[in-house]
Amino acid sequence: MTANTDDAGDDAGDDADDDVTHDGDDTDDGVSLVEAGAHEHYCDPLLYDYEYRRRRDDVHFYRRFADQRLGASGRILELACGSGRVTKALARAGHSVIGLDHSRPMLARAVSRMRHVGRAARERTGFVCADMRSFALGARFPLVIAAFNAFEHLYTRVELSACLERVRAHLAPGGRLVFDVQNPDLRWLARDPRRRWGRTRFTHPRTGERMIYTTNHDYDPISQIVVINLYYDPAPGGSAKPSVVTLSQRKFFPAELEALMASNGFAVEGRYGDFDGSPLDGDSHTQILVCRERSRPGASRRQ
Repeated sequence: MTANTDDAGDDAGDDADDDVTHDGDDTDDGVSLVEAGAHEHYCDPLLYDYEYRRRRDDVHFYRRFADQRLGASGRILELACGSGRVTKALARAGHSVIGLDHSRPMLARAVSRMRHVGRAARERTGFVCADMRSFALGARFPLVIAAFNAFEHLYTRVELSACLERVRAHLAPGGRLVFDVQNPDLRWLARDPRRRWGRTRFTHPRTGERMIYTTNHDYDPISQIVVINLYYDPAPGGSAKPSVVTLSQRKFFPAELEALMASNGFAVEGRYGDFDGSPLDGDSHTQILVCRERSRPGASRRQ
């Protein structure tokens, strides 16, 4: 998952250039690429964690919110927990956390990450391999979170509605759903898909090879899905095999997102444009929503 300006690469190294032009780097379109983009970025958790090792603001935000909402200890369901960046911080703060993700490699990394915390924190933490569109845990939580653009992997209105129905079924009375997605940047979305951007040199955390990272992307304004190509090429003189990883994201515009939440039984009671609590405006890179369930007379809450 990336931020508005390709931050899948911003943290990968210390040698970023402006942009690089490459002919013949056209991106195919279609359902298969979108589906591939839902999984490929998460197949190498070690590289993933290296790329996002400096991303901490969201971790601090979710921990602060949990502490303020739940006190010293509370039960939290984290959707798309990935490699456990946020999970670990919440558990160390005293909360009981269930981390749910569809990627077994990322969950294995999350379990490994928890080995570096105390026994009590480990015992307060559990992980479940499941799809956030169709999970059933048989429990309810006063706080459900989805960090780091997780909802951008819900590519259609039907998929978003399915996930939110599951959230409602798992929210305790008076509970809150808190999540973040990107605030779409029209200039970034309109970039030439034939060019590569964000050239960054880095050392691969597993192989020690010097690599060059670049990206390009193609945005479909009808589906509002962007398909991003992440290129990993050997630095000059290197022997590493080049590779390309696909990442697909659904972009949600602010008024649209608020309407989607309302149509799925949620009221937005807080909306921010940064993890420091700044208001959402046209310059914000992020949308952070705090939502509560609206009462629906006669509606059932099946597990």
